[in-house]
Amino acid sequence: MDANTIYAVVDIETTGTNVAEGNRMIQFGCVLVQNGQIINHFNTDVNPQTSIPQSIQALTGITEAQVKRAPLFDDVAGTIYSLLSDTVFVAHNVNFDFPFVNAELERVGYPRLEIQAIDTVTLSQILLPTVPSYRLHDLTAYLNIEHDHPHTANDDALVTGELLIVLFNRMLELPIVTLQQMVAEDADLPQDTADVFKWGLAEVRKNPRSLPDYLYVSHGIALRKTPVIRAADDREYTYPRTKKNKLKRFPKNFEWRADQAKMMNLVYRQYTDKESANQPLIVEAPTGTGKTLGYALPMAYLAQKYDKQVVIATDTVLLQNQLVNQTMPLLERMLPFETHAEVVKGNAHYLDLSRFKVSLSQADHSKQTQLIKLRLLVWLTQTATGDLDELHFKNEPPYLDSVYHHGIADLTDTDPFFEDDFLRRLYQRLKYTRFIIVNHAFLIRHADLLGDNFHQPYLVVDEAQHLADYALKTQRQKFDFQVSLSTSRRLMEFLDPENEYGLTAATEGLSLNDDLKTFYRWLIEFSRQLRALDDYLTNHFKPQFGGKFTKPYKEIVISETDWVNFLKQREGLFEQLDILVGKFQDQLAKITDSFYQQSNRWLKSDEELFMRFSHAVNALTDAWNTLTAIRQAPQHEEAGTGSYLYWLTVSNDLSHIMVASNLMTVEGFLTQQVYSHFQAPTFTGATLFSSNRSQYLYDQLDLDRSAVKMRRLKSDFNFEAQAKMYISNDAPDIIKEEENYNHYVSQTLIKMLSKVNRPTLVLFNSLAAIESVYGSLTEAIHPKERLILAQGISGSKEKLIKRFMDEDNAVLLGAASFWEGIDLPQDKLQVLVIARLPFDSPDQLETKVQYERLKAKGKNPFYNLSLPKATLRLRQGIGRLIRTRQDYGAVIVLDSRLVTRHYGQTILKTLPASLPIMTGTVPQLLSDMTKFFKKHKSISHDS
Repeated sequence: MDANTIYAVVDIETTGTNVAEGNRMIQFGCVLVQNGQIINHFNTDVNPQTSIPQSIQALTGITEAQVKRAPLFDDVAGTIYSLLSDTVFVAHNVNFDFPFVNAELERVGYPRLEIQAIDTVTLSQILLPTVPSYRLHDLTAYLNIEHDHPHTANDDALVTGELLIVLFNRMLELPIVTLQQMVAEDADLPQDTADVFKWGLAEVRKNPRSLPDYLYVSHGIALRKTPVIRAADDREYTYPRTKKNKLKRFPKNFEWRADQAKMMNLVYRQYTDKESANQPLIVEAPTGTGKTLGYALPMAYLAQKYDKQVVIATDTVLLQNQLVNQTMPLLERMLPFETHAEVVKGNAHYLDLSRFKVSLSQADHSKQTQLIKLRLLVWLTQTATGDLDELHFKNEPPYLDSVYHHGIADLTDTDPFFEDDFLRRLYQRLKYTRFIIVNHAFLIRHADLLGDNFHQPYLVVDEAQHLADYALKTQRQKFDFQVSLSTSRRLMEFLDPENEYGLTAATEGLSLNDDLKTFYRWLIEFSRQLRALDDYLTNHFKPQFGGKFTKPYKEIVISETDWVNFLKQREGLFEQLDILVGKFQDQLAKITDSFYQQSNRWLKSDEELFMRFSHAVNALTDAWNTLTAIRQAPQHEEAGTGSYLYWLTVSNDLSHIMVASNLMTVEGFLTQQVYSHFQAPTFTGATLFSSNRSQYLYDQLDLDRSAVKMRRLKSDFNFEAQAKMYISNDAPDIIKEEENYNHYVSQTLIKMLSKVNRPTLVLFNSLAAIESVYGSLTEAIHPKERLILAQGISGSKEKLIKRFMDEDNAVLLGAASFWEGIDLPQDKLQVLVIARLPFDSPDQLETKVQYERLKAKGKNPFYNLSLPKATLRLRQGIGRLIRTRQDYGAVIVLDSRLVTRHYGQTILKTLPASLPIMTGTVPQLLSDMTKFFKKHKSISHDS
């Protein structure tokens, strides 16, 4: 490759993926790119002389009739061969297009193309590291490249050519030190893609540029400078209480919302009125109220007035991003003073620059790891935070375990990247930050850190109905004996003196060798004692295991008394193991210092081996710390309260045992462990209450109802005009006829989808039900008619939502998190189907125990837990449909219990009073729903 190279950017459409299996090309598109410009193009349909699968026709729009009169591949092969010769072949997924083109050429008698080939997927992943999706259509949308006809070879080739030009320009803007590091990695990329960076480095060396002002180089790595935050001024500003004063501060095109203004004043008065300042506040602010600005604006004035900081705890990443990217910029335009917000996450979300630098010097045979290293090098020229979430990894790659941050406590001023460290810089910025945005889990784990460091700041808990769930999740601990024994065995292999490829052999003759041999002896003793503890635990609780196992594993609840008795009986053994784990940690620190003091002695393979050893030691000590937390759980609860649940998970042959604990109630926990570190909190959310009189939310938030100020704002949506709810009264018995019920749901959906051609979300309670219904739908509905997407089958949640939004009339089957937390634009969801009321399964271990606890207190588990929880979830599900004043849509509930059971009326009373509701048979409901959408189509057209 050089400056004058011609790049042949190719896209093909085919009947399948393998020429040898009879698949053929049906369309060929190519654009030629040279010196950053498209200089020529060629495209043609191809007659495959075989049928085109319906799925391919639906995807590409290419029909058999269209290609019937097209030339055979034999007729165009010469043109294609000449066109591609002496070029560099480029494709978006080159490992498909290039081999397929060559196979087709060879099939008709041409030799293989012996030319270089590069991949724009890989180049995009490296040079655009923060893009959420690398599908061609998503990339072109991200880069504002027109892409009118996806999955047609000509259009795809054209936009891939434009993408290639963007990528080359991005590469040539990289600092020379970054390109040097990338080339030095010698990554194994698809075909000849790695050569692009060698060419780029040569070009940059020929035309060197000075480093941009926003970058600097530290220890051979180019980094982005972080913006300097000025300390807030200490002047007091008058809060705009009246509509007139608010409008003066609001942007001209800002929509006035009366309830949002009411919420602002409510929050401000809460903390300026001496009588209510120490009183928690709950505000239910329905969707469309503008609640984030409703609390952010008054909190900004309060923070300025009293020189305090504000911690906002949110439920989802979506809401965190909305606060940072939408609410805060808008807030800054409204305020007469400067304010600043920072998102704070757990240590493992941030890159440790020192660990990353060490990893660059280590050879790695994993192609995934090599690719990630290149992405990180480019990303470091872009990120000011070091937050690995910016890279949108779908599944966390194992490599990240070796480079994520272990916390400020592990950072010393001798660290080469001490001044550059992302976490250290973040905590420095927090001193001058008014708004600190965290998620619920971080708040619960680090309430003391946030409260003590920032002198009892204000606290706003958004989507507060989830706080209790996160409190319970963060206290869940599980220790797996087999995993820890396996880790111990792996460590012994690293240190075995008989292993000529181990660490002990590599350090022969050094003082370090003695330390490793000592560690090895301790590991042998640790493994022996841990196996003994495993045996003692199994034998102690064996009488409680019961009879024959019906499944591979059984969960056995053990009482706090039995658990404490076992701990006392084996106290000496636990103490010996505690001492050994303490020695591991001290010895690892000593060994690490010795190892890196002699860093010039080691081969890359030695460094890699030591890194794996270090990770395994940390994993072993972390696991032991988990068991320690389970041992200490009884100390955190008052005798007999039953706050914690303890259980064993045992395999049917008793060879595998896990011990676990979990907090079962937030009673006393949130008040003592979280709220005590802050000013009296404000709790808010769109759907907080299951009824006006319900005690459920107060119990979930660990609040004394009599000491809380509560307000429920009204929605200003016109539900009578915008929506309609349909309830089926002919569904089979959902409890007695599970299989028949899934069949009923499937058949109802098939009928509905044939009559109502609107984007549809179907909410279920289990993935098993989704799988059953999905199978029936895909058999009955051709993909060309409706795209059917299913959680657990069609990809990740992010991928499902993206594909759903890309289609005009897709059907998405979801459970769990799909009940809430997804925010679809107004025209992307118009029908919501509730397959069954969202009650928790009573068979879940923790649910059973919670029911027993409530019964012991003389409470009804159904009315005090199941019903309010299901009611809130149903309200949240329905909240997916109407999110703005322009939205319209229909909800259909296929669970007749909503009208046949007494509690159904309790649920219905929580829904908006103006929401029209129709009950009837499925044919009656579908007939009316068709009229509803005809009416709205007419309204939409007229407007």
